[in-house]
Amino acid sequence: MPKAYRVTKRAVRFNMESSPREVYSVAPVTYGTLTTDDVAKQIASESSATPGDVKNVLDRYAHYVVENLKKGYAVQLLGFGVLNIRFLKGKTVESADKANASLIKGLIPSFSPSFTMVNGSRKYDLLPDKIQLVKYSGSLPSGSDPSSGSTGEPADPSEEPTDPIV
Repeated sequence: MPKAYRVTKRAVRFNMESSPREVYSVAPVTYGTLTTDDVAKQIASESSATPGDVKNVLDRYAHYVVENLKKGYAVQLLGFGVLNIRFLKGKTVESADKANASLIKGLIPSFSPSFTMVNGSRKYDLLPDKIQLVKYSGSLPSGSDPSSGSTGEPADPSEEPTDPIV
């Protein structure tokens, strides 16, 4: 399925004396969120495992990711990237002996997608080799049932794909 985008509009004041001007940009559109059950059904449909078996493996996988993050490890997920924990810091201090855990205001999960360098550009493992961009028309493209894993085509002629991005 191509990746959809929508046109966004906002008012921007370029200096304090001018009145706001309308400017336009684009934002990605997500057609929905797949649950662990949905993904387990997709994987099970292409394997000898049941959806329940797959869900149990995914559950244990998530459990051990969290357990290993708790132990202080970064976790590299094959084909995805690296999960880690980063600090939300409130301030800095002027000497090393004043730098301690009190500077840490919170912990935030961090994700760095895996990539390879190709001709000086990053090629992210999570992105397909080629993806088409289409303007969102307000509906899900036909033939794009996530439980079947099918890719579908634009739902109507206004969702004409652009050139693929490589």
